[in-house]
Amino acid sequence: MRHTLLLATAALLCTALPAFAADLMIDEPAPMMSSSYDWSGAYVGAFGGYSAGTVDWTGEFYSGPTLLGTETGSFDIDGWLVGGTIGANMQTGNFVFGVEGDIAWTNIAGEGDAIDPLDLTPSIPSTAIDYLGTLRVRAGVAADSVLIYATGGLAMAGGDISITNLDGAGDDRTESFAATGWTGGFGAELALADNVSLKAEYLYSALNTDDVNFGSAAPATDVIINGDLGTHTVKVGLNYGF
Repeated sequence: MRHTLLLATAALLCTALPAFAADLMIDEPAPMMSSSYDWSGAYVGAFGGYSAGTVDWTGEFYSGPTLLGTETGSFDIDGWLVGGTIGANMQTGNFVFGVEGDIAWTNIAGEGDAIDPLDLTPSIPSTAIDYLGTLRVRAGVAADSVLIYATGGLAMAGGDISITNLDGAGDDRTESFAATGWTGGFGAELALADNVSLKAEYLYSALNTDDVNFGSAAPATDVIINGDLGTHTVKVGLNYGF
């Protein structure tokens, strides 16, 4: 009886174990979680940063239509900026394409060397940039919640150009200017939540000012100043998507 029971148990195990093993072999592992963050959509943001660069300026002195002479110079500028951003992205696979615009209010400024250092009251040029804006395209690669991108487009700026003692008699003059040009750079963005991301960005901007007429300063009837601005800007910001 005991042998019969053992044989029956062995037969049952021999029948059940292969089926159990087969079940183990065909069970598939749980699927891995795929990258799910989507960078597509519109967004707004705010940022702050620092900018430094150079102003290369040219002054032309006219008597009527006749050019009496020119002066040239160069000086450094730097300062802080704070502003806002608006943009939109489209994601295809791991690639992200978009357009972005921003505007910043700045205290970027600088002062040049004396135009005539031997004069007891020399003329000194200076520049203060009040705003700096860009309109750019972006193209990058996303790895889930991290986006690395390059960017480039148009840049614009505005502010004041000043010259102290322009006429040699203590006449300080300030005129407004506008500048346009191009910008390019790169950045990285990290998604902190479904609709919030942290951004760090570098931009180089090259701008040309319009001609600024400071009026007469004897013997010149017109003193015209223009310049080339080159700025390196680093900024950090937060974007909110919707």
